[in-house]
Amino acid sequence: MKKTILAALLPAMLVAGTAQAATIYQGEDGSNVDVFGRLGFNVTNRDNNADTSKTIGQFDGRLGLGGSQTINDQMSVIGWAEYQVGAAEGKNKGHDLTARYVWAGVDMGNIGKVTVGRVASGLIMATDIADVFALSDVTLARQAGLVNGNATQVFRQDDTLQYQNSFGDFDLSAAYILGNDHMKNGYNVAARYTFDMGNAGKLAPVVAYQQNNAEDNRTDNADKYNFWAVGTRYYIGDLMLGAVYSQDKVSYTNSKDSSQDKGYELTAVYDFQNDWVVRGGYRNVENTDGDNAEYKDLTAEVQYKLTDRSSIFTSYVNRNGENGKNGQNTNIWSGWNDAKEDYYHLGLRYEF
Repeated sequence: MKKTILAALLPAMLVAGTAQAATIYQGEDGSNVDVFGRLGFNVTNRDNNADTSKTIGQFDGRLGLGGSQTINDQMSVIGWAEYQVGAAEGKNKGHDLTARYVWAGVDMGNIGKVTVGRVASGLIMATDIADVFALSDVTLARQAGLVNGNATQVFRQDDTLQYQNSFGDFDLSAAYILGNDHMKNGYNVAARYTFDMGNAGKLAPVVAYQQNNAEDNRTDNADKYNFWAVGTRYYIGDLMLGAVYSQDKVSYTNSKDSSQDKGYELTAVYDFQNDWVVRGGYRNVENTDGDNAEYKDLTAEVQYKLTDRSSIFTSYVNRNGENGKNGQNTNIWSGWNDAKEDYYHLGLRYEF
């Protein structure tokens, strides 16, 4: 029997990277080893060079390994390592294996989970509302890397000590981000409550907040980074609707104005339960006093499921924004995110 959209997109687990992993070893004491892999190839006219518009191919690969070891009937040691894998052997130049998540921790059952490392932040409960497309770029908290350089996304950053737990229909995540070469410290918190409304469906509102404090005496005079978001998902039958509003801001110790993003995103996903899934969304993000970029995107996507784990995706993105300008900040995103140019995507994805 096929999983419903609710079961597939609202997992009980808060720890990303393990929900789709396959168990390759199961001990008598409950210990296990899991593996996850994703291989795919994408064709798109979305190029890294904003001055050109040509069809390119790109390999997409991920590999994850982890599991748990039983301490007693209530506790276990857990860990996960997941990497982005490059395929262009002659052009990798040392960047063919990039860490997405690398963490270890303790699962204490009803007491919750404590993990440390490059974790899947609880903020993903908010960012996932918008991140539903096969070739999407997450704009929520896009300025996080200006203060914490190792934050590829706000929900993937090093040196994080995190606590997560679910209390019935209430999911909670809180984290402290230790100091590193990029910043002094930081913290975040996120919460979600799922209302079961019977035949009227389910509503899952989310709130999230993060602050990163920059190191003193930085040459760019960055002081701190703040991000907050409020949003919800609504599920009824095979339909999922999402809406999220967010703001993030980089402030400075000198007279430089704070760079601030404000934006909202709307998404819809419908699973026909006959191997077809359609998705649509609208995004509106505007920056002031930073790169002054604007992203106003309409996205349409169709997925055909070849198997339960493998699919073909095709999508088209209509963009009517403005590219960032080199003003008080350097342009936050490269030409890969040209805000003016429409693009299409065709991809094959295989997961194991």
